[in-house]
Amino acid sequence: MKSVCSSFHLLQFLLLFAVQLLAQDSLLTSRHYQTLTEDGAWCWFSDPRSVYLEGIQKQIITGWVSKEGNIVVASMNSETGKTFQKVLHSNFNRDDHANPSFLILPDKRLMIFYSSHSVPGNKIIHLTTRNPEDITEWEDAKDITTNTIGKSSFCYTNPVMLSAENNRVYLFWRGGNYKPTFSFTDDFGKTWSNAQTLVQSENIDLIRPYMKVASNGIDEIHFAFTDGHPRNEPLNSIYYMKYKKGKFFKADGTQIGDASHLPIKHEITDVVFNAQHNFTATGNGVRAWIWDVAFENNGNPVLVYSLLPEETLHRYFYARFNGKSWDNYFISNAGKSFPRLNLTKEQRDPEPHYSGGIYLDHQNPANVYLSKPVKDVFEIFKYSTSDFGKSWSGTQLTHNSLKNNVRPYVVRFAPESISPRVLWMHGDYEHYTNFSTGIKTDKQNLKPSNKFTQADVRNVMKSVADWQLQEPLHYDLTDWTNGALFAGMVEWAKISGEEKYFNWLIDIGNKARWRLGNRTYHADDHCVAQMYIELFRKYGDNKMINPLKSHFDWIIGNPSKISLKFQSDSVTRCTDRWSWCDAIFMGPTVWTKLASITGKKKYLDFMESEFRFTTEYLYDKDEHLYFRDDTFFEQKEANGKKVFWGRGNGWVVAGLATILKELPKNYPSRSYFENIYKQMCEKLLTLQDSKGYWHASLLDPDSYPTPETSASSFYIYAMAWGINYGHLDSGKYLPAVIKGWQAIVDCAHPDGKLGWVQPIGASPKKVTYDMTEVYGVGAFLLAGTEVIKLVK
Repeated sequence: MKSVCSSFHLLQFLLLFAVQLLAQDSLLTSRHYQTLTEDGAWCWFSDPRSVYLEGIQKQIITGWVSKEGNIVVASMNSETGKTFQKVLHSNFNRDDHANPSFLILPDKRLMIFYSSHSVPGNKIIHLTTRNPEDITEWEDAKDITTNTIGKSSFCYTNPVMLSAENNRVYLFWRGGNYKPTFSFTDDFGKTWSNAQTLVQSENIDLIRPYMKVASNGIDEIHFAFTDGHPRNEPLNSIYYMKYKKGKFFKADGTQIGDASHLPIKHEITDVVFNAQHNFTATGNGVRAWIWDVAFENNGNPVLVYSLLPEETLHRYFYARFNGKSWDNYFISNAGKSFPRLNLTKEQRDPEPHYSGGIYLDHQNPANVYLSKPVKDVFEIFKYSTSDFGKSWSGTQLTHNSLKNNVRPYVVRFAPESISPRVLWMHGDYEHYTNFSTGIKTDKQNLKPSNKFTQADVRNVMKSVADWQLQEPLHYDLTDWTNGALFAGMVEWAKISGEEKYFNWLIDIGNKARWRLGNRTYHADDHCVAQMYIELFRKYGDNKMINPLKSHFDWIIGNPSKISLKFQSDSVTRCTDRWSWCDAIFMGPTVWTKLASITGKKKYLDFMESEFRFTTEYLYDKDEHLYFRDDTFFEQKEANGKKVFWGRGNGWVVAGLATILKELPKNYPSRSYFENIYKQMCEKLLTLQDSKGYWHASLLDPDSYPTPETSASSFYIYAMAWGINYGHLDSGKYLPAVIKGWQAIVDCAHPDGKLGWVQPIGASPKKVTYDMTEVYGVGAFLLAGTEVIKLVK
């Protein structure tokens, strides 16, 4: 939609069918999140698989199993982002069940526990770091060989330390009899008690309960468990009990046993979800599987689990003890099992009960993180409840991912202010022995922050500018596209503190020989001189502006008298004058700047005369917006309103801000420009959407729902400039500027690429996050140079 005398091309921008609304928060695919490792996996029955450790540093400690079976431990400094990884055990067990679990000792050293899966004669291995807060050095590994008698081997590790019991460390695992088993140590692992079975049913068919563990670290341990594996138990229920001071209790405080009389029977614990009762009442044989247990500030337990009415129908549920009884609430459908296998019709999915995964935020159990499929790819969601589980609202964290995101985990003990805080598996997963996954975090290390601070504004401007410097320029150096880029880049160069931006611009000027484009009158070919003039102001080198002065002096002596009627007939040369609204940014700005540096009023007189002529023709005095050109006078949008192009009016109002910046305060007609500028800003303020954007069509955003960064950036630039120079009321306009700035910063990719820029000649209804153009970058940098002045 740029100064080509063809209404056919212009209509491509504003007259196409509506597309589906794409919200800004739907832009983050899994690739935008930091990858902690490209090779790692974990199961969900060994926890904590990640802990937060705060001392001299603030660290996330975690671990995983690589596809080669290595046991890996890693740390990440949550303030600096620095990471460290160490292989503790090479080629240990190619099975995600072997993932390690962690325990923080009172002196801030760490213990790590792991075991192989289904390996006869195996053992639990544990190590302790030599120094506090440091995973680089570890003491020699020690073994735990005490186990319950049975055909099973050690599997899953869940360590807990209770300060009220003199820092006794309990370790829970699945024992040789397939039952939840434990041992304890009073000397941090030097010696261990004999293994004991914790839970066992009186029913011999219920052979292998799956258990989750949580503790307050002082005097309580919470347990949630099943009858068995849903593959084996057609009516698989969920149970709960609590340990405190040597005794076991239901959630209501009813004692059901003590440590001297073990194991505790399934039948006397709390039944949170009763599959047998459900079958009796409904006739449906529903299997459940436990995913997590936590507790509220008052100590009342909370659970999340999956229900499996069918193997291809998984559902997530939330159970909360309300002080008297258990409430069970539906959270979300979970799709079907997440492994994607290439099976024949005769083959059966070996793990049809594996869901994508759900996990409680132990710091705030009203929040859960879960994985479920969107268009057959599993994505990560955060769900929250404000009424104790009765209703839920969900936020999708990953979108349009190419590979599955599963088994989210909230780092244990991590405050809600810490990042990263949520980790998950990402990649291809067929089986617990056959996976090609990595571990993602919810931290976007390279994604620019949209916080309204000097540092954050500067950082994102630098990121966007640096990305552009590495990109080749696809248009002629004097083309309007580059002219807009250079106008923003030179303003950024002034505040960046780095000469490389000036050097880049000087190199461009030298290559262009400081000349304008080839079309004598065409405003598009004048835009590049905005940059020439700013460089002249810095360096005082006349070669930078001499061609410009000669060019404009000739135009003054030979002005075009052509009509502003916008025609495609090349003979009429409609663009010899400012017959399209974009020209107001391209031409008048240069005329005004040239008048400012030379002190010659003739340039202002010419600019004002032509500007008034254009404004009288294209400015809608009712809407206080400019038509792109006269071919739009009678056109209507889908909603029946007039057609006003987003970026076109951005060119105008940004041009007006630049003109007013240069006009002498005592210029006789200054109020004329100020009035139009203020009228436009007043109107544009009403057209900003709730997310902070303006759209390709200003009066019909519903038909053009995607963000448009170049238009939005120009409006932010114009309004921020007006606040800075006292033309606009800060109380009225600053909120819009802040919201708009934060919105366009969200359009920047992690590497600094600026997205959502409407390309030349492309449909404005098909703008995407990946689309960028140099003029969008120029507008963004212009906006930033004024926004940064507003930040306290």
